[in-house]
Amino acid sequence: MKTSVLSKPEESRDRLAELGLDEVIFAQAIQRGQAIAAGYTPNHPAICRGISQWGEVVAAIREQLLPRGWTRMDDDNFALTVNPTRTIAISVSTGDELTGIADAIPSTSSAKGPRTAGAVVVNALQLDLFGNVPLKPEELSKGANGVMTWILLFHRDVTAQETRFELSRPVKMDSDGHVIVWVERIIFPVLPFGTDGVLSPADVPLSPEIVPEVKRKRA
Repeated sequence: MKTSVLSKPEESRDRLAELGLDEVIFAQAIQRGQAIAAGYTPNHPAICRGISQWGEVVAAIREQLLPRGWTRMDDDNFALTVNPTRTIAISVSTGDELTGIADAIPSTSSAKGPRTAGAVVVNALQLDLFGNVPLKPEELSKGANGVMTWILLFHRDVTAQETRFELSRPVKMDSDGHVIVWVERIIFPVLPFGTDGVLSPADVPLSPEIVPEVKRKRA
Protein backbone atom coordinates (compact mmCIF):
# COMPACT_ATOMS: atom_id res chain seq x y z
CA MET A 1 0.00 0.00 0.00
CA LYS A 2 1.35 3.41 -0.97
CA THR A 3 0.94 6.31 1.42
CA SER A 4 -0.11 9.68 0.00
CA VAL A 5 2.17 12.29 1.62
CA LEU A 6 1.25 15.95 1.12
CA SER A 7 3.86 18.43 2.32
CA LYS A 8 3.65 21.20 -0.29
CA PRO A 9 1.44 24.09 0.90
CA GLU A 10 -0.79 24.12 -2.17
CA GLU A 11 -1.37 20.35 -2.04
CA SER A 12 -2.12 20.38 1.67
CA ARG A 13 -4.44 23.37 1.30
CA ASP A 14 -6.51 21.69 -1.42
CA ARG A 15 -6.84 18.40 0.46
CA LEU A 16 -7.79 20.15 3.71
CA ALA A 17 -10.41 22.16 1.82
CA GLU A 18 -11.97 18.90 0.59
CA LEU A 19 -12.29 17.88 4.23
CA GLY A 20 -13.77 21.22 5.27
CA LEU A 21 -10.60 22.18 7.13
CA ASP A 22 -7.63 24.54 6.88
CA GLU A 23 -4.10 24.78 8.22
CA VAL A 24 -4.85 27.63 10.63
CA ILE A 25 -7.05 25.37 12.75
CA PHE A 26 -4.20 23.02 13.52
CA ALA A 27 -1.40 25.59 13.73
CA GLN A 28 -3.46 27.54 16.27
CA ALA A 29 -4.17 24.40 18.26
CA ILE A 30 -0.51 23.35 18.36
CA GLN A 31 0.53 26.86 19.35
CA ARG A 32 -1.87 26.79 22.29
CA GLY A 33 -0.52 23.41 23.29
CA GLN A 34 3.00 24.78 23.22
CA ALA A 35 2.01 27.64 25.50
CA ILE A 36 0.63 25.18 28.05
CA ALA A 37 3.68 22.92 27.84
CA ALA A 38 6.03 25.88 28.38
CA GLY A 39 4.53 26.51 31.80
CA TYR A 40 5.76 23.23 33.28
CA THR A 41 9.09 22.79 35.07
CA PRO A 42 11.19 19.75 36.05
CA ASN A 43 9.44 19.91 39.42
CA HIS A 44 6.10 18.92 37.85
CA PRO A 45 5.34 15.21 37.43
CA ALA A 46 6.60 14.11 34.01
CA ILE A 47 3.11 13.14 32.85
CA CYS A 48 1.65 16.62 33.37
CA ARG A 49 3.09 18.32 30.31
CA GLY A 50 1.98 15.66 27.84
CA ILE A 51 -1.57 15.34 29.13
CA SER A 52 -2.09 19.09 29.45
CA GLN A 53 -0.71 19.81 25.99
CA TRP A 54 -2.87 17.08 24.46
CA GLY A 55 -5.98 18.41 26.21
CA GLU A 56 -5.33 21.98 25.12
CA VAL A 57 -4.86 20.92 21.49
CA VAL A 58 -8.17 19.03 21.56
CA ALA A 59 -9.96 22.01 23.10
CA ALA A 60 -8.45 24.47 20.60
CA ILE A 61 -9.57 22.37 17.64
CA ARG A 62 -13.09 22.13 19.04
CA GLU A 63 -13.35 25.83 19.79
CA GLN A 64 -12.56 26.58 16.17
CA LEU A 65 -14.74 23.88 14.59
CA LEU A 66 -17.86 23.87 16.77
CA PRO A 67 -18.97 27.29 15.42
CA ARG A 68 -18.80 25.68 11.94
CA GLY A 69 -21.29 23.00 12.92
CA TRP A 70 -18.88 20.29 14.07
CA THR A 71 -19.65 18.43 17.30
CA ARG A 72 -17.61 16.82 20.06
CA MET A 73 -17.79 13.17 21.10
CA ASP A 74 -16.12 11.67 24.15
CA ASP A 75 -17.51 8.14 24.25
CA ASP A 76 -15.32 5.88 26.41
CA ASN A 77 -12.83 8.75 26.77
CA PHE A 78 -12.12 8.66 23.01
CA ALA A 79 -12.06 12.38 22.22
CA LEU A 80 -13.32 13.11 18.71
CA THR A 81 -14.43 16.20 16.85
CA VAL A 82 -16.94 15.25 14.15
CA ASN A 83 -18.09 17.19 11.08
CA PRO A 84 -21.76 18.14 10.48
CA THR A 85 -22.41 15.22 8.11
CA ARG A 86 -20.71 12.76 10.48
CA THR A 87 -18.34 11.57 7.78
CA ILE A 88 -15.10 13.02 9.19
CA ALA A 89 -13.76 12.63 12.74
CA ILE A 90 -10.55 14.08 14.18
CA SER A 91 -8.63 12.60 17.08
CA VAL A 92 -5.43 13.95 18.65
CA SER A 93 -2.38 11.97 19.75
CA THR A 94 1.26 12.47 20.55
CA GLY A 95 3.57 10.90 17.98
CA ASP A 96 7.10 9.56 17.99
CA GLU A 97 10.20 11.42 16.78
CA LEU A 98 9.38 10.67 13.12
CA THR A 99 6.17 12.72 13.26
CA GLY A 100 6.04 15.52 10.69
CA ILE A 101 8.93 14.15 8.60
CA ALA A 102 7.70 13.52 5.06
CA ASP A 103 10.04 10.65 4.15
CA ALA A 104 9.62 8.80 7.45
CA ILE A 105 6.90 6.53 8.88
CA PRO A 106 5.72 7.83 12.25
CA SER A 107 3.71 6.02 14.88
CA THR A 108 1.70 7.06 17.90
CA SER A 109 3.93 7.41 20.94
CA SER A 110 1.63 5.35 23.14
CA ALA A 111 -0.60 2.35 22.71
CA LYS A 112 -4.23 3.06 21.85
CA GLY A 113 -7.41 1.46 23.09
CA PRO A 114 -10.26 -0.43 21.42
CA ARG A 115 -12.08 2.70 20.22
CA THR A 116 -9.04 3.80 18.22
CA ALA A 117 -8.59 0.25 16.97
CA GLY A 118 -12.19 0.21 15.77
CA ALA A 119 -11.75 3.49 13.92
CA VAL A 120 -8.59 2.19 12.26
CA VAL A 121 -10.43 -0.94 11.10
CA VAL A 122 -13.20 1.18 9.57
CA ASN A 123 -10.60 3.28 7.75
CA ALA A 124 -9.01 0.11 6.37
CA LEU A 125 -12.39 -1.21 5.19
CA GLN A 126 -12.91 2.02 3.27
CA LEU A 127 -9.78 1.16 1.25
CA ASP A 128 -11.37 -2.13 0.25
CA LEU A 129 -14.41 -0.25 -1.04
CA PHE A 130 -12.73 2.62 -2.81
CA GLY A 131 -9.13 1.57 -3.37
CA ASN A 132 -6.03 3.31 -2.13
CA VAL A 133 -7.11 6.83 -3.15
CA PRO A 134 -7.95 9.99 -1.22
CA LEU A 135 -11.63 10.08 -0.33
CA LYS A 136 -13.92 13.09 -0.24
CA PRO A 137 -16.56 13.24 2.51
CA GLU A 138 -19.41 12.89 0.03
CA GLU A 139 -17.95 9.60 -1.22
CA LEU A 140 -18.29 8.07 2.23
CA SER A 141 -22.06 8.43 2.14
CA LYS A 142 -22.16 6.27 -0.98
CA GLY A 143 -21.34 3.06 0.82
CA ALA A 144 -18.36 3.23 3.15
CA ASN A 145 -19.00 1.96 6.65
CA GLY A 146 -18.77 4.68 9.26
CA VAL A 147 -16.75 7.87 9.38
CA MET A 148 -13.27 8.61 8.07
CA THR A 149 -11.13 9.10 11.18
CA TRP A 150 -8.00 11.25 11.11
CA ILE A 151 -5.40 11.70 13.83
CA LEU A 152 -3.65 15.01 14.46
CA LEU A 153 -0.25 13.63 15.40
CA PHE A 154 2.21 15.97 17.12
CA HIS A 155 5.70 15.59 18.55
CA ARG A 156 7.43 18.02 20.89
CA ASP A 157 11.13 17.95 19.94
CA VAL A 158 13.05 19.44 22.86
CA THR A 159 16.41 19.20 21.09
CA ALA A 160 15.24 21.06 17.99
CA GLN A 161 13.01 23.36 20.09
CA GLU A 162 10.04 22.80 17.79
CA THR A 163 6.78 20.92 17.46
CA ARG A 164 6.22 18.83 14.33
CA PHE A 165 2.68 17.83 13.45
CA GLU A 166 0.58 16.23 10.75
CA LEU A 167 -3.03 15.24 10.06
CA SER A 168 -2.98 11.61 9.00
CA ARG A 169 -5.43 8.80 8.26
CA PRO A 170 -4.50 5.53 10.03
CA VAL A 171 -5.18 2.08 8.60
CA LYS A 172 -3.11 -0.33 10.72
CA MET A 173 -1.93 -0.87 14.29
CA ASP A 174 0.74 -3.19 15.62
CA SER A 175 0.21 -5.91 18.21
CA ASP A 176 1.12 -3.46 20.98
CA GLY A 177 -1.61 -1.00 20.02
CA HIS A 178 0.50 1.64 18.27
CA VAL A 179 -0.73 3.09 14.97
CA ILE A 180 2.00 2.32 12.44
CA VAL A 181 0.49 2.59 8.92
CA TRP A 182 -1.14 5.63 7.34
CA VAL A 183 -2.85 5.87 3.96
CA GLU A 184 -2.70 9.68 3.90
CA ARG A 185 -0.43 12.17 5.66
CA ILE A 186 -0.83 15.96 5.51
CA ILE A 187 2.41 17.46 6.81
CA PHE A 188 2.36 20.97 8.31
CA PRO A 189 5.28 23.41 8.68
CA VAL A 190 7.06 23.04 12.02
CA LEU A 191 6.30 25.47 14.83
CA PRO A 192 9.36 26.55 16.85
CA PHE A 193 8.83 26.84 20.59
CA GLY A 194 7.61 30.29 21.53
CA THR A 195 6.12 30.93 18.08
CA ASP A 196 3.61 33.76 18.03
CA GLY A 197 1.68 35.47 15.30
CA VAL A 198 -0.29 32.41 14.13
CA LEU A 199 -3.50 33.69 12.62
CA SER A 200 -6.61 33.08 14.67
CA PRO A 201 -10.09 33.12 13.10
CA ALA A 202 -12.12 36.06 14.35
CA ASP A 203 -15.16 33.93 15.18
CA VAL A 204 -13.37 31.57 17.57
CA PRO A 205 -14.77 31.93 21.10
CA LEU A 206 -12.22 32.35 23.84
CA SER A 207 -12.15 29.89 26.71
CA PRO A 208 -14.04 31.45 29.62
CA GLU A 209 -11.95 32.76 32.46
CA ILE A 210 -12.69 30.84 35.62
CA VAL A 211 -12.80 33.04 38.70
CA PRO A 212 -12.96 31.01 41.92
CA GLU A 213 -15.60 32.09 44.41
CA VAL A 214 -14.10 32.95 47.77
CA LYS A 215 -16.38 32.68 50.77
CA ARG A 216 -15.54 34.12 54.16
CA LYS A 217 -15.63 31.71 57.05
CA ARG A 218 -18.14 32.53 59.71
CA ALA A 219 -16.72 33.25 63.14
